[in-house]
Amino acid sequence: MTLAETISDLINKSPFLQEGIAEGIVNYSALARKLNPEINVLMNKEIQEGAIVMALKRMAHKVEASGMEDEAKEYIRHMGDILVRSDLVDFAYKNSPTLISCQKNLLELVQNITGDLFHASSKGMHETNIITSKSFAPKVIELFEGEEKLTEIQDLAAVTMRMPMSYDKDAPGVFYFILKTLAWNKINVVEFISTKHEFSIVIEKSEINKTFNLLHNMKNG
Repeated sequence: MTLAETISDLINKSPFLQEGIAEGIVNYSALARKLNPEINVLMNKEIQEGAIVMALKRMAHKVEASGMEDEAKEYIRHMGDILVRSDLVDFAYKNSPTLISCQKNLLELVQNITGDLFHASSKGMHETNIITSKSFAPKVIELFEGEEKLTEIQDLAAVTMRMPMSYDKDAPGVFYFILKTLAWNKINVVEFISTKHEFSIVIEKSEINKTFNLLHNMKNG
């Protein structure tokens, strides 16, 4: 495999690099330094950074943006209103034979609540996560007494958006684009919850306004 082919394969594996090169915003010298160790391994010999820089420049005009970002933006424009919920608590419990019974009792309580309650839970291979309103948190603690609590995070908020059910075009990379934008703006995503037609981004309460404005600009930009 030639140097150009090796670099092309590495670039094509990263939409981020592909878009950056296509838009002309990549520092070729810095990118060459980053890619050099991996290229040396793949080609089984030492390649000079200068040669990598020259190869990058030669292939730059052949690299086209994937179009992923444009498709993602169009998809986001068709999403529903942005809903914000604050004063949330995030619990994580270690899975156990008795945890399912605790969850069952918890869901029965949730179903009987008529007030404005945020509640979401998910079960992984080793732990179960529960995000709920602060007012309901004491009930969670009470019902899960005796279970091993791994973490408890206070002062959280959730920003929720509805997927466009009537929009018949899928857009690969929607979540990538949203999370990339938040990361570039130094917003820490504590949890990401999704169903078929809805997703919630759980963040620190102090980041509500910044997150809302970013999503609003994506939706209306």
